Amino acid sequence: MSFRAMMKAHNHLQRSSEDSNDSDFTEVTAKTSFDTVLSISSISTSVSAHSIPIPSTVETVILQTNDQPSPQEAAEIHAILDTKRHKLFELERRKEVLDRQREFLDRQRHLLEEELGVMSEEIDQYSGVVGCGMRNMPSDLLLEIFHFYVADSECTSSLGSATVLTHVCRMWRQIALSSPALWVTLMVPHLTPQIASNVFQRLGQVKTAIGIPLEFNINLRRSTDVHDKEFQRLSLDLVNASIAYMDRWKSFSLCCEDELFTAGIHEELFHEVSEAPRLDTLKFAFSVQNAEWSPSPWLLSLLHAAPVLRCLHLKIFSLSVRALSPLSLSHLESLTLDLPTVTPAALLFLLGDVAPNLKVCHVNVAGLVNFDTDEDDNHSAYATSMVVHSCLEVFEIRLSRGASPEAMSQLFDNLTLPVAREVLLEIGNFQEPSSDSITFPDDLELSWPHESFLGLLERASPSVTSLCLGFDLASPESADNAWGGMGSIGSELEEEHVRAYLELKNVGCSLATLHVRRDRPVWPELLEYLTLSASHESSRTCSLDLSDLSSVSDDLGSQPLRNLENIALDIDPISQVLPMRDFVKSRWYDNLSSDSPPPIARLRTFNITLFFPDIPNLELESASASKVFQRIAQGEELKSKLEVVFHKRRYTMMPMDVPLVALGSELIV
Repeated sequence: MSFRAMMKAHNHLQRSSEDSNDSDFTEVTAKTSFDTVLSISSISTSVSAHSIPIPSTVETVILQTNDQPSPQEAAEIHAILDTKRHKLFELERRKEVLDRQREFLDRQRHLLEEELGVMSEEIDQYSGVVGCGMRNMPSDLLLEIFHFYVADSECTSSLGSATVLTHVCRMWRQIALSSPALWVTLMVPHLTPQIASNVFQRLGQVKTAIGIPLEFNINLRRSTDVHDKEFQRLSLDLVNASIAYMDRWKSFSLCCEDELFTAGIHEELFHEVSEAPRLDTLKFAFSVQNAEWSPSPWLLSLLHAAPVLRCLHLKIFSLSVRALSPLSLSHLESLTLDLPTVTPAALLFLLGDVAPNLKVCHVNVAGLVNFDTDEDDNHSAYATSMVVHSCLEVFEIRLSRGASPEAMSQLFDNLTLPVAREVLLEIGNFQEPSSDSITFPDDLELSWPHESFLGLLERASPSVTSLCLGFDLASPESADNAWGGMGSIGSELEEEHVRAYLELKNVGCSLATLHVRRDRPVWPELLEYLTLSASHESSRTCSLDLSDLSSVSDDLGSQPLRNLENIALDIDPISQVLPMRDFVKSRWYDNLSSDSPPPIARLRTFNITLFFPDIPNLELESASASKVFQRIAQGEELKSKLEVVFHKRRYTMMPMDVPLVALGSELIV
């Protein structure tokens, strides 16, 4: 074919392409067959098949020389340029055609995907109707699932935990409302007319279900929009309505922080006590007092009428522990006492005779006093006789104002807890009863009973797992709380005391939780003692001969607190950051998990209180100290992360708190 013929064919093809427009494409819907799409692709293939040949001889000769082209060669070059420009234009036109095809096909694909999604949803809906699903589940089985849900969920609303079940569908609503057992928990977080109406409505639902036990949780805390007379009327109505169901009580909690309730109480409201054969948990907390009425007599009658009581929490200022002496709480397992004062004899009598099967005991009192004027000879005898409680596993005692002389010794020297695994002793700085009518003895002092407490630990369980110690001279309500203590009335908690407790065989070999709280940073010597040496890490990484195994065993045995996993300490973020980092490194970072169980437990939680010294005209931030531990606490897996909790306090630095810095060393701030 000649060059002129080729150019003529090219011009004809170009005119045909220019005459084409978007109307040549057929609009394809979601149901259009793919033949149309294939025909579009064939058009593109036919266009690409008619490529225009370009003379190559002239190109080769001209491009391989640097000579000035002759007029004839210049004319040939212009012809070649025209041809290539035409080809470039043709290629651009073909690209535009393919782009329109691609956009068209993308739109059709999107439509097909939407139709596929709608069709899949419709298939799932119809399959759910005929398949084995919640719709075909029997009502009794569904109701059993509802019972498990209500039992596991914590009720925080007066509407009840089962209210959320009534919002799913009509069938669930009918099943939930027809079962009174789902509405047995009656919650009053605070008192308003609407909440009282909800509780009365729930009582109407469970009234006919006589065999179902009820759980009451009433907090008589007045809302801001309730006036005095309305609050008094609603509170009395609620308490009266709940007492009417005493024979069905399983759990009953009554907390009152408003003196308007006690001021309007009449003896007729609490005068009668029927049997409470199902009462399992009882909490009675009155933060205010009424000079004309005390709930203690009614409460004692209720305890006599509850033969299967297991958990008891009492916070009544007018109640004395000696008043519990006529009781026999043989099923009681957990006891919490929040009282102004208590005597060692009364507490020992309570543990020895009243609750012989007690497992958990929390005693929070303002003062431990020596003698009570109304104490009889039976109680006084316990001040000199040993009480061995073979069931108590958790024993915690907190004294906010301290104890009378020899009172702590009388308690700890005459008490043996052979199975106690968790022991807590805190003196000072915790919330105490706030009542102006309470008078405390003048001989109360804040003093740490080291010798008697050491003896108590020696007679405790062979494997003590938790030891919490606290000694803070600053009252939480005083102005000195922000600055810490300025001295001590009696003997303080010292570093050698803590070391003596930790070196006990039944404590050091099994202790997993250690909390040491005071009103200033922890002792540097104790921090150094708790930091593991490098010998145990080298034994995990280095290959050893059989002759070296005995030395490795001796090194591991010399490490203190090999099972320690949780710790709470007070540190100075200025002088103790580096020692604290070394402690965390030895307890957590170096003790990496391996295929075999580690010989020393890895640290899991670290509760840190940053004690900033009160330095005039100087503001100290905790961000730098926090970064030290947050960086080292990062792990690839969730189970390998160290949980670090920070608190912040200030204290007045005393001369003994100034760290000793050797000459030539650096103090990093």
